[in-house]
Amino acid sequence: MKRYTTMVVAIGGIAGAAALPISASSGAPVPGTSMVKTFPVTLTRDGLIMTGPRGQAPQNALFGMARAAVMKIVSGALGAPARTGVHPDCGQGHGIGYAKFRSGIELSFVGGKFVGWTLGVGGDQNFRANNGVGIGTTVATLQRLFADVSIDRGNTKGGGRRPGFSSNIWFNGWLDGDRPTSKVTSLYAGQTCIVG
Repeated sequence: MKRYTTMVVAIGGIAGAAALPISASSGAPVPGTSMVKTFPVTLTRDGLIMTGPRGQAPQNALFGMARAAVMKIVSGALGAPARTGVHPDCGQGHGIGYAKFRSGIELSFVGGKFVGWTLGVGGDQNFRANNGVGIGTTVATLQRLFADVSIDRGNTKGGGRRPGFSSNIWFNGWLDGDRPTSKVTSLYAGQTCIVG
């Protein structure tokens, strides 16, 4: 099983995380953008926005926040993690701590700080970007909603990388192909440990 650390660098032809037009302080769209729908978890390039319980305001779990604060926010919305531990083969020699939730989302931690997230294959399809992009989105829709998206056809011969996409404005992910009808299978942002 291969493990890949993703950060703000190109890994296997897929670039790392980039900027989403969401205010880091409020979670609200930047002027000139619009929120299409409220999702239980809104995926951003620099963290997650959790829907507030019982009508309360949404809470931001942003990269750089302390692990304890992020775990309190995310666990408050999704329940306790199903698994926690360390990916020893990732993280440039120091390992990447993780907390994986039943919804398929995994949080990454380095040095006690939140540094990345992954929504794996089979993850909750209700977790999406504020424009609706998530698992199951077609390449054609992705290209329409992520204006700067780059599709990587991959090279699956001999166990090489699978097709994926990257964006300098949003986040990144993997695809089940490179045709317009192909779909997003998983998503990630920041520094993560992706098992491929």
